[in-house]
Amino acid sequence: MTAPAVASAPAIGAPLAYLSEAAAAAAVVQTAGRLGVLARLDGAPATTAELTDACEISERGARLLLAALAGLGLADAAGGGVWRAALPDLAGLAGTAGMWAHLDEVVREGRPLLRGDTPDGAAALYPGAVGHLGAMLSAVAERAANLLPPAGQVLDAGAGAAPWSLAVAARDPACLVTAVDLPAVVPATRRAVRNAGRERQFRFLAGDLYDVDLGRGGYDLAIAGNLCHLFDGAANRRLLGRLHDALAPGGRLAVMDVICDEQPRPRWVALYELGLLLRTASGRVHPLAAYLDWLHDAGFEPPERHQLVDQTQAVLLIARKPVSG
Repeated sequence: MTAPAVASAPAIGAPLAYLSEAAAAAAVVQTAGRLGVLARLDGAPATTAELTDACEISERGARLLLAALAGLGLADAAGGGVWRAALPDLAGLAGTAGMWAHLDEVVREGRPLLRGDTPDGAAALYPGAVGHLGAMLSAVAERAANLLPPAGQVLDAGAGAAPWSLAVAARDPACLVTAVDLPAVVPATRRAVRNAGRERQFRFLAGDLYDVDLGRGGYDLAIAGNLCHLFDGAANRRLLGRLHDALAPGGRLAVMDVICDEQPRPRWVALYELGLLLRTASGRVHPLAAYLDWLHDAGFEPPERHQLVDQTQAVLLIARKPVSG
């Protein structure tokens, strides 16, 4: 008689456990940001005692906050009681989390807090965010690179911290990458490339993807990584058409994005799409059919489809430009 209740307990408790952990994680990041702990760790490794003095917080509070940051993968114990940042620009994370504090007004008005889908908005939003995005995507980018064909000339559209093209460059040290992004973002792209030791393989092109001269027929591989979700269908159709023109006959386009047909949305996809409301006017998680239409209209052959992460909607589409016609 009791078996059904026991079996259903995890399913009932799981959402509550997730919400409790998510709320605590957000509070840890925001508190560590407000108290100056993240900025202090960005500056240099520090002991608990040094953080206590620098941030004017209690020893117990500092110790437990550092342990929580370590549990979130944001801080590392370096030995000898010293703590260090596990990611670059930890202080920037607090600002990202802070955007969600404005969700009520954004939902009420239906207007984004910041237009990351415009050049001015992206210039304000992404210079401080692309480093975190690059770190988050590095393992997925490595998997994607192993699925792509060899390419001598690579175009990385909207490169950011260049996780996708850096993975391609690491796989093939002979390839040359042109990384394109807004003038405000390119310094972060250069920094990521320098930190990876790949300067010799990269050149940088600053400009708006919809206006900058990408040339015609000069690339064997074009990358649109985590890009299409920022824009509506018309903008994506135009963008993929520009990338088609930039490719040599027989060249490939690699599109990496969250692609989902499920309704209702899985939890993380629903949260991700709600986040797009905060930072875009028309961005969304597009269905596969939309990508197939855009690629067809741009002139590509039907794409290969690869799931990059088990049980998620992170997808790689590889579409070939016909050799003739």
